[in-house]
Amino acid sequence: MNLVLLLGGALFLLLVGALLGRYYAPDKRPLKRAAREGQSYVRGLVEVLEGKDDAAIVEISKALRENTKTVEAYFALGALFRNRGEHERAVRVHQTILVRRDIDKATRLRVHYQLALDFRGAGFPRRAVKALEYVVAHDKKHRAALIDLAELYERGEAWERAAAVQLRLGKLDKTTRAERDRQVAHLFARRAQELAERDELRAARKMLRRAVSTDASSIHVLHVLADYERRAGKLAAAVEAWEKALDRAPDLAAFFMPRVEAALFEIDRVDEVGALLSRLLHRHGESVHLRLAQARYTAKRDPERALSALMGLLDDHPNLLPARREAARIMLEQDDTRAIRGALEELLDVLGRADRGYRCGDCGYAERQIFWRCERCGSWDSVRVAWGRRAAER
Repeated sequence: MNLVLLLGGALFLLLVGALLGRYYAPDKRPLKRAAREGQSYVRGLVEVLEGKDDAAIVEISKALRENTKTVEAYFALGALFRNRGEHERAVRVHQTILVRRDIDKATRLRVHYQLALDFRGAGFPRRAVKALEYVVAHDKKHRAALIDLAELYERGEAWERAAAVQLRLGKLDKTTRAERDRQVAHLFARRAQELAERDELRAARKMLRRAVSTDASSIHVLHVLADYERRAGKLAAAVEAWEKALDRAPDLAAFFMPRVEAALFEIDRVDEVGALLSRLLHRHGESVHLRLAQARYTAKRDPERALSALMGLLDDHPNLLPARREAARIMLEQDDTRAIRGALEELLDVLGRADRGYRCGDCGYAERQIFWRCERCGSWDSVRVAWGRRAAER
């Protein structure tokens, strides 16, 4: 559609010029040249509408031979080359405009933005970033450039820069500010995690403060906060943060509970695991994930009670494979026949692979490791537990 508008605009300007020339230019040669140029634009526009990019390029090139001063034709030609995947040619066309001395500031910024799209398509993200940075430095309200720049910063894991751009976008459009703040919190959390993994705990703490102040309810932020507290030796604070995360996302119990148990064990408070699960189940009584986590914990102390709880869970959810696996494990522990135990354990291990995974609740993308931003659709906070075949896809 943008390409059609470019060609249509060029054709309109050409017709206006031709009409003016009709009355003020005694020489008919410019009129004939304008007519030929106009015919090329019309044919090029038709070819674009019919999806014939090759033919459109030929016609626009003819128009440029008639009049090399028509800037819109260069933009149209560059866009056509980019659409065809000929990014280097698109770059050369757009750079041709930059060397001209008669272009104004708006046109120059427009060229840099088009070059950014060319570089991004060609697989040169750094050059694309530089072009976009030039645009937003000279036009602080260029929304499209800011959106593209934020995306490239995220891909390059420049989390703080991406957050700064998202904050600028939030100021430009108040209606999307809440969504922008949510994304910014994730970006601050990613940076904090990066710093914590390098043992730069003081810097990580500062970044976490920014993340929490932006979105204190984010599961991702709470997990990074808990991990930071664990690294800092504050295991009780880590457990508190993980409990908050579980309260907001009980379906991630299989991910969080082993960390909670390990932390409480380390400070000799492992008996509190049961109380923590009871508190969560009081608020989320129907959560299959929490009921399963409680049964797994109980099995270490009272297998019979855990087995009874699992049977009750299976009465409500007969096809719940993880519950069947846990029940079978308890039964195996009560059997002394080694051969049967070995065979069944192998079978259970195979079945166990089917329920270990996570998926995006928005697009269905599945992954073995937990993720906070979907690699396919880019959604934040869309992670869900994937059970069965969907988890085994990757």
